[in-house]
Amino acid sequence: MQILNNQQVAIITGAAKGLGRAIALHLAKNGYNVVLHYHKSKENAEKLHQEIINLGKETGANAAIFQADLNEKIGIENLINFAETTFGRIDVLVNNVGNYLKKDVLELEYEEWNEIMNNNLTSVFYLSKLSAKIMQKQQFGRIINLGFASVGQIKAEPMILPYFIAKTGVLILTKSLAKELAKDNINVHLISPGVLENSISKPLDEIPKGRLATFEEFCRVLDMLISKENDYLTGTHIELAGGWRL
Repeated sequence: MQILNNQQVAIITGAAKGLGRAIALHLAKNGYNVVLHYHKSKENAEKLHQEIINLGKETGANAAIFQADLNEKIGIENLINFAETTFGRIDVLVNNVGNYLKKDVLELEYEEWNEIMNNNLTSVFYLSKLSAKIMQKQQFGRIINLGFASVGQIKAEPMILPYFIAKTGVLILTKSLAKELAKDNINVHLISPGVLENSISKPLDEIPKGRLATFEEFCRVLDMLISKENDYLTGTHIELAGGWRL
């Protein structure tokens, strides 16, 4: 496949809806070429793709969509290969995909445990590893992982146990990759949202700030962390939660 142009390139997993869609649009508006990953939301991904193509008339940005099951090793490999083949480089990886399950630990099935762990942690590891190999050749890259408000605290979470363990693993993975890749000018960060504007559960009475986090606020944090000007900043964990779960 022909390389489309030489602008900076970002991969956003789970880009078809919600926060992933907002990130993709934000980066496209800022001139990034974006790879829009989706698993099942084909129609939404195609609509977003066309929206970014239309935006490109003003911003110069381009977009490509790719379907993959990130619980499968081959799906991850194909996504990264597609991004490099299409655009020639990978500058930013946003690991947005992360399924959530609320269920008592004693009621969890073996398959449910594995699915949550693979989706939230194993896929992040392998996507980051393969992207980092390409970023090392460029001597530049930014990897942004998503956590969960209060991740890193050692406490009981029997209703969301595999999710909480996986996100704690992502925090450790983020810091480990940041240390390993710093010499290659690849920075790795973790953003931990609280209750976002599209969340199904909206416990406003539990949030000290008294409101939900907006996608725009998330993107402002993202901008800071991927900026070339903030080159010395790596291994950072930022909670965007309005004081929730502190």
